[in-house]
Amino acid sequence: MNRLVPLIALLASGTAFAADKPNFKEHILPIFKEHCNGCHNPDKHEADLDLTTYAGVVKGSSGGEVVKAGVPDTSWLFESITHAADVEPMPPKKPKIPDAQIALVRQWIQEGLVENSGGPSMLREIKFDVTTTTSVRPKGDPAMPKSLPVIPPAVTPHPAAVTALAASPWAPLIAISGQNQILLKHAETHELLGILPFPEGVVHVLRFSRNGSVLLAGGGIGGSSGKVVLFDVESGRRLAEIGDEQDSVLAADLSADHRFVALGGPAKIVKVFDATNGKLLHRIEKHTDWITALSFAPDGDQFASADRNGGICVWEAEKGAIVYALDEHKVRVSDLAWRADGKMLASGADDGKLVLWDMKDGWPAKVVDAHKAEAETRYTRRTGVIAVDWAKSGNLVTAGRDWGVRLWSVLGEPVTDLGRCAALPTRVSTGQTDGGVAVGDLAGNVLFLPAK
Repeated sequence: MNRLVPLIALLASGTAFAADKPNFKEHILPIFKEHCNGCHNPDKHEADLDLTTYAGVVKGSSGGEVVKAGVPDTSWLFESITHAADVEPMPPKKPKIPDAQIALVRQWIQEGLVENSGGPSMLREIKFDVTTTTSVRPKGDPAMPKSLPVIPPAVTPHPAAVTALAASPWAPLIAISGQNQILLKHAETHELLGILPFPEGVVHVLRFSRNGSVLLAGGGIGGSSGKVVLFDVESGRRLAEIGDEQDSVLAADLSADHRFVALGGPAKIVKVFDATNGKLLHRIEKHTDWITALSFAPDGDQFASADRNGGICVWEAEKGAIVYALDEHKVRVSDLAWRADGKMLASGADDGKLVLWDMKDGWPAKVVDAHKAEAETRYTRRTGVIAVDWAKSGNLVTAGRDWGVRLWSVLGEPVTDLGRCAALPTRVSTGQTDGGVAVGDLAGNVLFLPAK
């Protein structure tokens, strides 16, 4: 099957926050009248499906629902008009309907199956808990995938590198980048719990919200497009699409109170959006090279961003004002991580240094040669910290170009080597306990190492 053309048409035509949402009466019913209603009408309702009325579409067919608000790619109706594999194509024995009409149907499903102009969306209103931080466990059971759409995992001749990896702060859940999709696995049993489609392109960043209910994914197609998508962890539904970038999103995060999304990439610009409506609040142009890392503090609206020249800045999301410019690295900063209390920021870079920044004054409290090379060859650069994550205990985990994974104390003192990867590590993430660390590598593997 080939959904590339309609998906590109959709991305080019608008965003999830378009002012004029397509509705059934004005936009979708005419498409059904032209292509579908000859078979699916009150008199000849094949498969017990009537597409002449809004109520009939929502009711579905004898096989169940045919559209699911917010989830077009696994809605039967959308799969049928795009002639997806293993789904009876509609219209039968005829070419697909025009790409522009396919894109409009997709957008209509994506934005909540609005019935008429000004009508309500069927998407559930999201109530963000502005009091939840990493130090507070949410009430009830932590969010885990439930009744996610069934999507087959992508099969490729060779596994793709793990370009993004995140562990839920409260649940045994790991999110892993895949081929135009995100894999959700149980952190303890390693069972595949579900798959989220990401047709936007390569996933470069994954972040769970501080209460674990929302998964942020950022990425795109290099030199072409990029955006951030917020997913509901339990249902897999898209809550929002943020940004309409001309290049891939390389770094992004969601604030602890769910009010802000910040993102950056090759454009050297940090953008701050209102997460509730997608409005661009601030466009920050201080960085001199690609934005390579970005992370919100565990509470409040401060976030840090870093670039390929070694520059690190701390900002206020509300005002877009700079708090600190941190100057220690002179080469690409690969990763940033905040301590759970928000009083310390860790950075890792291609110079092999791990730096702990005191957020009381913006000065380095500790500089460690975390992954320094014993030697460099002409063809292999062995120096460099690739990934950093701060566990709830206060211990730090780093992965480096020496293929090693190491554990550090809250003060930046070495604790132990956790192991050496079989391929170059690309991401590390600690989860809801301090019992293990997930490590993604260049060969597409995800390793689970004990963090003790």
